[in-house]
Amino acid sequence: MAGVREQIRTAHDKTEADVRQRRPGRLRAFLEDTALVAGMAEHGLGSVDLGLEVSGVEGRKVLVVSTEPEFAPALVNQALGLSERLDTEVVAMSVGRAQTESGRATSAKARGLFTMRAEKSAENFGLAARLAGIAFRHVILFGRVSEVVENECSRLRRVEFVLTTKQQHGKDGFRVSLPLFEVLC
Repeated sequence: MAGVREQIRTAHDKTEADVRQRRPGRLRAFLEDTALVAGMAEHGLGSVDLGLEVSGVEGRKVLVVSTEPEFAPALVNQALGLSERLDTEVVAMSVGRAQTESGRATSAKARGLFTMRAEKSAENFGLAARLAGIAFRHVILFGRVSEVVENECSRLRRVEFVLTTKQQHGKDGFRVSLPLFEVLC
């Protein structure tokens, strides 16, 4: 009987010696943070109120595409209304042409003018979003609209759908793999 107890003690000592403390992985930390925030939400406490934030969670987005430097007022209103109802971030994208109709590269002066006008329009769009309490960001890119939109959607992650005006979509005829909604102006 004493021999069996010795074997058990020896096995127990080896088990304690073989156990090492490891730093929790990112997945485990993410799951613990998410569980904490979910538990607080069940009791009516917001993570923002307590200064906590779930790390690594990417928010849903609505991508608003304009091939003109200015965003149409109807497009801005529709984007902000949808974003408010769906609780998504608005990403406004101004897409300029990389080449002119004659096939020549767009001049630096034309790009600069497009960028300046797009930034001014996005500033007004951002102000309206801020007043509505909606997260907003603006991106200016040049190239073929379909390629630029697809690349940006994969970079942004969690883009719910793309929003543009019917006139711009009809004129440029771009196609995307995400749901595309057209706004009548």
